[in-house]
Amino acid sequence: MPITEYGQYMSPAGGPGKLANYQEYAADTYAAKEVIPFGAAVQLSMDGKGVTPVKTGGTPIGIALSRGIHDYTTNADDQKYVVGQPVPVVKRGNIFVVAGGDVTNGAAVKVDPATSKFVATGETAVAFGSAVFRANATADALVQIEINLP
Repeated sequence: MPITEYGQYMSPAGGPGKLANYQEYAADTYAAKEVIPFGAAVQLSMDGKGVTPVKTGGTPIGIALSRGIHDYTTNADDQKYVVGQPVPVVKRGNIFVVAGGDVTNGAAVKVDPATSKFVATGETAVAFGSAVFRANATADALVQIEINLP
């Protein structure tokens, strides 16, 4: 029997880029060509060998998976990948991201390239193919999305 309720066996979501359940997921690894926050949508770099945060007119290839490491004693700025680090990019599965506005369950996912947040509408927002929101959320709240990219 699949585990579909997040809080039943996993601790509550602690931040963007964390897996939302134990269902199967797929990720590829690329080098960071720019600083990439955990949970940000990424696109291939110009040379095709690395990833950058999604830009206006870009094509998202997945979401940067969180390493789940944070130094709470010093509150370090460590919730990102720096240039040159390997970035696991989730292409299929359920993952938590930050909403950039009000979103509803089942709505198609878009990315605001200015903020790297996930939205349902927006003139400059980039469509995130084969992705839907799996919950309702308001601006700056964590929200679960399901992606299924090749």
